[in-house]
Amino acid sequence: MLKLVNKYKYFLLLTVIFLFLRLPSLFEPYWYGDEGIYLVLGQGIRKGLTLYTQIHDNKPPTLYYLAAIGQTVFGFRLFLMVFMAVTVFFFHKLSSLLLSAKKTKIATVVFLILSSIPLIEGHIANAEVFMLLPTILGFYLFLKNKNKLNLFLIGLLLGLAFTIKVPVLIEFLFLFLWLFIGDFKSIKTMFSQIPKAFVFGLGFIIPIILWSIYFYFQGAFKPFIIASLLQNFGYLSSWSTGTQAASVGSGGIFTRFLFVIIAWIIIYILKITKKIDSKFSFLLFWFAATIFGTLLSTRPYPHYLIQALPPLVLIILSFFEFKKILKPLLSMVAIVCFVLVVAKYKFYFYPVFSYYKNFYSYSLKIKSQSEYFNFFGYQVNSVHQISKYIQDNSTTSDKIFVWGDEPYIYALSNRLPTSRYTVAYHILDFNGYEQTINQIKSDLPKFVVYVPMSNRPFKDLDNILNRYYFVSQVFGNFLLYQIR
Repeated sequence: MLKLVNKYKYFLLLTVIFLFLRLPSLFEPYWYGDEGIYLVLGQGIRKGLTLYTQIHDNKPPTLYYLAAIGQTVFGFRLFLMVFMAVTVFFFHKLSSLLLSAKKTKIATVVFLILSSIPLIEGHIANAEVFMLLPTILGFYLFLKNKNKLNLFLIGLLLGLAFTIKVPVLIEFLFLFLWLFIGDFKSIKTMFSQIPKAFVFGLGFIIPIILWSIYFYFQGAFKPFIIASLLQNFGYLSSWSTGTQAASVGSGGIFTRFLFVIIAWIIIYILKITKKIDSKFSFLLFWFAATIFGTLLSTRPYPHYLIQALPPLVLIILSFFEFKKILKPLLSMVAIVCFVLVVAKYKFYFYPVFSYYKNFYSYSLKIKSQSEYFNFFGYQVNSVHQISKYIQDNSTTSDKIFVWGDEPYIYALSNRLPTSRYTVAYHILDFNGYEQTINQIKSDLPKFVVYVPMSNRPFKDLDNILNRYYFVSQVFGNFLLYQIR
């Protein structure tokens, strides 16, 4: 027994760290806005609503179906936990192809910690975290063997990742390019890669085609294309320009892509002149691609940094190889570039120590549930109270409407929204006022949760509330209107 423990002590250590860091995430309250949207859309899918037409968000569909399987924050996070256990395993396998055995072990521990703690939201069931598994597995297979069957499978994996979150497209384009230049010897050998590139591209588009067929037969093909793909163009530039109506080019995306191309050219020159080896140039190419993906919208949300995490960790460990001075020097340049990007775009981070202190204080009964919930936001207790009230005073067939940015009220109370939009900022961003008010008029919800917002007037809703509803309860800053 001791011999067995000693043999697998490294993986036992990984397991202990993994469980210690991720277990608290299973017991969080409903508090994270995007996760609430995913769960509401998942709830709608389970209850027969058609995605994008009857209930809306502007991401590709796979994530919402994962949320439909997870059903609750606990279930969704547990699903993520399983995903990430497999992800860490394949990151270890990938690292072993690029680093020494000792550095592989260190890199895996660093990756496990950074992808699990709240610092960059690795514990949240976000698209960026889910897409790590198909992406890392795809990169591992790519480095392992680039035969046609493998390339088709890699294309499928990255295509699946694309149907979770669009920015993985840049990593697909990188691998597509690397097929031609990675082992370049002559123009003839470059052209010989075309059949492989075709198979790779075919694999990539198959998941997209399958979803397109599915939504075509759901009568939602056009809304699917608009919401999950085309609508993202305005989203990509809306942070920089302040409007969803802006074009994709108006957010500086082409300038950033030009920087990526310049970086790739410099790295390639260093590669062909044998200043750096093929493996390290591959890492630098990949890192440049993920930085571009991270900055697609220039929003400072920490979970966007997760896309760059795998190559970043591998580059950090590459810094400690001093046989050639250029390798640690370029590693340092890449790390400094990452730090400058974080500073320039003002990425923020979540506390780590206080997060675990909060959970373990609660689990040891040092803190009450109310105190534990307050850590996640002053409104969390009110959200849970109002959701419980709605659940106790309505039936599952009753619909509700939330004028605010708290979609988890729908998920917690297990009630569908009257509107296809689940948060106020979507109604604002997509100018959905008229459609929303028409849906409310045609199917008056039993309850309306109302958050007074002077910067977001909705006079038509106010008129309906004054005419047909009365204030039944007040929970914090939430007014609960009930139909007369």
